[in-house]
Amino acid sequence: MLKNLEIQNVALIDNLKIDFLPNLNVLSGETGAGKSIIVDALNFVIGGKPNKTLIKQNKDFMKVQALFVAPFSLEAKELLKEYDIDDDEELLIMRKFCVDGKSDIKINGNTLTLSMLKNITSTLIDIHGQHEHQHLLKDKFHLEIIDTFVKDKKFHNLYQEKLLLLKNLQSQISKLNGTTENQERILDLLNYQIKEIENAKLKLGEDEELQQRKNIMNNHEKIFDAINNSLDELDGQNSTLNSLKKAQNLLSPLSKYDENFTELASRIESIKFELMDIVEVLRQKKDDCNFDKFEFEKIDERLDKIKSIKKKYGITLEEVFKFLDKSKLDYDNILNGKDKLIKLIQEKDVILKDIYEYASRISSIRKQIAEKFENDVKKELNDLGMKNANFRVYFGEVPPINNFEDKLTSTGFDDIKFLFSANAGQSLKPLSEIISGGEASRFMLALKNILADNDNISSMVFDEIDTGISGDMGYKVACKLANISKSHQVMSVSHLPQICAMADNNIKIEKQSLENSTLVLARTLNTNEALQEISRLSGGTEGSQISIEHAKELKNRCNLYKKNSQKL
Repeated sequence: MLKNLEIQNVALIDNLKIDFLPNLNVLSGETGAGKSIIVDALNFVIGGKPNKTLIKQNKDFMKVQALFVAPFSLEAKELLKEYDIDDDEELLIMRKFCVDGKSDIKINGNTLTLSMLKNITSTLIDIHGQHEHQHLLKDKFHLEIIDTFVKDKKFHNLYQEKLLLLKNLQSQISKLNGTTENQERILDLLNYQIKEIENAKLKLGEDEELQQRKNIMNNHEKIFDAINNSLDELDGQNSTLNSLKKAQNLLSPLSKYDENFTELASRIESIKFELMDIVEVLRQKKDDCNFDKFEFEKIDERLDKIKSIKKKYGITLEEVFKFLDKSKLDYDNILNGKDKLIKLIQEKDVILKDIYEYASRISSIRKQIAEKFENDVKKELNDLGMKNANFRVYFGEVPPINNFEDKLTSTGFDDIKFLFSANAGQSLKPLSEIISGGEASRFMLALKNILADNDNISSMVFDEIDTGISGDMGYKVACKLANISKSHQVMSVSHLPQICAMADNNIKIEKQSLENSTLVLARTLNTNEALQEISRLSGGTEGSQISIEHAKELKNRCNLYKKNSQKL
């Protein structure tokens, strides 16, 4: 349960500590006294979204601490163990938020993430705001509510075990391409691709060689003229080669005068031979430089074929060959996996039958629970003044056994919705579509009253659940809160004297005006002060003995209800 709440620098609160007791704690006070600030602070410390506007003016941060004491639920203990937090019978949660956006979260001195904080506090406390009906009114959580009443989880556990096996089989089957029909289609495709590539008889570098040859043929005239002119320059009538021969003949006789001329003549001879070799190559290139239209068309056709293959299977021929190797491997794997796939599909069919049976058993259990739940809800609503209200748990159509695999969820195949009508003659419609704010508050209280024994959360906060309620209906709401407080710690923010009179612990929220500021204070009321607060909420004149006597009468009525464990 929540033992105390310490608030620092939140809105109008400077430093404030509030102690809570087991059973029913009621926070009251004038409108605008700051009750909502306390709820905001509690929301913040258990993981709500921080808001810089909540930080007290001229302060750099706000900080809230909440002390929870044992016993804690098994779910809470498992989370604490997972996060390596020693509960030691107490959990001190601290959350700090600065104007620069930095934050700090600690539980028993251990630093936590926001998601870890939310996971833990969701097992400790549940806050129901005036306009927050939370998951109780949302369709997707209605099945979860029904399942809280399931005592024997045998079929739920068997269902989960089989579902895990099914997912494993589905994964294996998917890797083998799902069905034998899929395999045949994929084998046909792979076979076509393999044959198309192999029949093309490709060679690495072939495309580059062909493109080069095509370029030469496209420019054969320019190349021929350049080669021909080069040959004239190198080996024509007045060519470089003739000039070298003449120079060699002139220098060779001079060797008898100077040995250096012998070396020079030899070097010229080497140049001459190199040049002669170049001329020979150029003559060969000249002979090869021709345009064959038939050859050009063949090259062009081959390049188009290679381009088509590369467009389908890879940017380069290297990638095409890699694709070919992978396709052959895939083909062999699928071919060899056909027998395995058939076996896996047979196993899946057997498991699906088991799953359908367990899902049907679960659905049957839920329908039995739903029937009693419907009657309980209608009785609670009747107690809360909604005498003509109708309520039903709607179950969607059960899928046939031969077509339900895609409708499976982690909870079975049930699609559950709460249907509601507030008035006689009004047709039942989904709860979230038809219920009003005031009706939702009472409906939520009715549900909580029914769910109390099945709820592992030890503390509940009701923020002005009495909105729009007065008179004897206020007393009935107070009784419902008292019922819940027998098994849970309840904190209720209220304006009703009946709820205030039902409290086991009265806390008054007040504003104190100073010279340059306003502060919010919280004070635990003694018996006489509680009677005065009940009188004030009843509209009595301050100091009026008649109002006090009326408050005493109401308090005695509430005490008698709690003493006798009376239940409306």
